[in-house]
Amino acid sequence: MSQPGAPIDLPPPPPLRPKGVGEILSTAFDLYGRYWRTLIPLVAVVVVPLTILQYALDDVLWGDVVRKTVSDGVEIVSSSEEAWQAAAGSLVLGLVTLFVTLVLVGAVAWAAAGALVGREPDLGEAYRFGAARMWSILLVSVLTGLAVAGGIVLLVVPGLIFLTRFLVSVPVLVVEGSRGRAALSRSWNLVVGHSWPVFGTLLVAGLISGAVSGVLTVPFSGPWFVRGLLAGIGSAITTPFTGLVFSLVYFDLRVRKDGLDVAGLEQELRTAAP
Repeated sequence: MSQPGAPIDLPPPPPLRPKGVGEILSTAFDLYGRYWRTLIPLVAVVVVPLTILQYALDDVLWGDVVRKTVSDGVEIVSSSEEAWQAAAGSLVLGLVTLFVTLVLVGAVAWAAAGALVGREPDLGEAYRFGAARMWSILLVSVLTGLAVAGGIVLLVVPGLIFLTRFLVSVPVLVVEGSRGRAALSRSWNLVVGHSWPVFGTLLVAGLISGAVSGVLTVPFSGPWFVRGLLAGIGSAITTPFTGLVFSLVYFDLRVRKDGLDVAGLEQELRTAAP
């Protein structure tokens, strides 16, 4: 019998267990339903205004370049100077979008990892983590993109293999701190032997996200603001779900290959915390 004031021995946390494709998607939906009030604003605060800005620039800058006016049967097009201005504006916005997206990828991955162990995602903490890992995420993304593009140029199938094997490189970077080629190598080793289930999960999650985005964007062809707003909302809804799926795939592989448990995962997250 324990003495008054003595620490209480709590039962160990329930062990994580391997999940099939259906269970991973189901768990992602459950976590999404539990934390959507935080996860959606986490993405929306960045993606919605940025998407609206993209549509605005597309309309203002490129509209005069690609739009043709017919007068007395003669087509009048904008000057090459206007085309260069449009291209420069798009380039600047593209760079801003790239770096914001890198921060967002890290933030979503961190929030998803915390959600798995029952932590309410914190927007400030998630974005601090994403900003701290921005350059590492850029390197991993570039290396993955080059590998996938090279594989697709060869015979398409190698590109899909690279995409599947490197799928969890960002969660590896976020949780384990591995960077660059080390993160890609770790992702590759985790996925080896489970490529088909991982690819199947990726495919189904992509179809679900594409369907949701399509419902919000395809039926509408109104003003650029409405189209941009709906596209941003679609991304804000689907991006957290995709991030949860990728994180759950990663942790499932860790359970299978490393015997990861909740206590070990919490320790790793404390170590990696910003």
